[in-house]
Amino acid sequence: MGTDLVVRDGRIVLPEGIIQGELSIENGMIKRIALTGIPKGDQEIRARGRLVMPGVVDGHAHFYSRKYVYRESFRTGSIAAAAGGVTTVGVSPLDYPINTVARAQEIIRTGESSSMVDFILHAGNITPGFARNLVKLASMGIRSFKVSNCFPSPCTYEGMEKVMDLAARLECIVIAYPEDAALLKELRKKMMREGKRDILAYVQGHPPEAEERGITRISELASRVGCPVHIAPVTTASGCRAVSKFKEMRSRITSETCPHYLTFTLKDLERLGARLKVAPPVREADDRSALWEAVESGLIDIITSGHAPTTRAEKEMGKINVWGTPSGVPSLETMLPVMFTEGVVKGRITVERLVALLSSRPAQLFGIYPRKGVIREGSDADLVLLDVRNEMRIRAENLHYPVEWTPYEGMRVRGIPFMTLSRGEVIMREGIVESSGGRGKFLKRGES
Repeated sequence: MGTDLVVRDGRIVLPEGIIQGELSIENGMIKRIALTGIPKGDQEIRARGRLVMPGVVDGHAHFYSRKYVYRESFRTGSIAAAAGGVTTVGVSPLDYPINTVARAQEIIRTGESSSMVDFILHAGNITPGFARNLVKLASMGIRSFKVSNCFPSPCTYEGMEKVMDLAARLECIVIAYPEDAALLKELRKKMMREGKRDILAYVQGHPPEAEERGITRISELASRVGCPVHIAPVTTASGCRAVSKFKEMRSRITSETCPHYLTFTLKDLERLGARLKVAPPVREADDRSALWEAVESGLIDIITSGHAPTTRAEKEMGKINVWGTPSGVPSLETMLPVMFTEGVVKGRITVERLVALLSSRPAQLFGIYPRKGVIREGSDADLVLLDVRNEMRIRAENLHYPVEWTPYEGMRVRGIPFMTLSRGEVIMREGIVESSGGRGKFLKRGES
């Protein structure tokens, strides 16, 4: 867009710190940042002292599956993103693999025809049989490849090494789910033999040891091959220690965690039951404390939503047999206020660290910085105006999920997105999504 827009009287979060100032936008990009003195624009927005931060770059969300469009689609997911201050989404495979050129092209077409926000793609789940496609996928601007040792597209550690070797030569990054499949398979068989089918059996079937073992093995492979590998997600204290060990060895390891691991513990299973079934499961309070320490210190690099909505009816199946109910919770729209509340309001992290975790660092990690993830002259004008003074209760009826529920029901939060701008266009104002689908762009990575 070519029309000038000026945002005034905001507390703007810059890489150098927070200033009370104003900025101008032209052709969808930030033109100028100043304390004062920017000439009047064709449009004017008064922030009225609100926090102005870069739009959230959610590095890991599940938007699209032909089989499960009733749970989420590009259109509905991007509406929730806009409402939650998320302006760029890393679309990750779940039940619908992105492992061929034709599949990637299909998803790009779908996204660009219906998404309100910009997006990148993570190809996956990649196994050696599909590794031959990585060169063509990388040439399309898809520079991150997801692997997992577990269902639904298991890749052996030997297979992972082959994928890592090719990814390293392509100067791409591998995203690895951390749990060790052999241990999980053994424990699940044991639980089934003993007739254990409740949510606590699921937790027992995913012990911290499985995460630590998987992170260790994956990091050893990454170190040997010299490939950058991103662990997604870390959920335990022992997982944090494993990541720390390999970071100290200067391995090219990064990691993420999600709001549900930073908010809930096993105690919440008494209230939420199988609705809180996620993979890996939520953990003990000590694990949550270790995660917050890792988030604050930089050991954990980014926070992602891990958005994977399922219906209430699908979750209710877990009352009978937890092994038959899908994993995942809707978390995209609530991520920013929940993390502001649990992190900044409770004194665990600063505003600047929150912006690094949710915006700057994921943009850097996935190759779209400084176009995204930062407020600076020449960057895309992706902004969120945040109300940090007032408090609200999260209610599913006020959210934009087709599944119509949230694990955060009733939670009091601050840091509420008041307005969201994507490339200089207001797409959400006071909770009302104002733009239509089909404006989102697929972001090719690796271009000069």
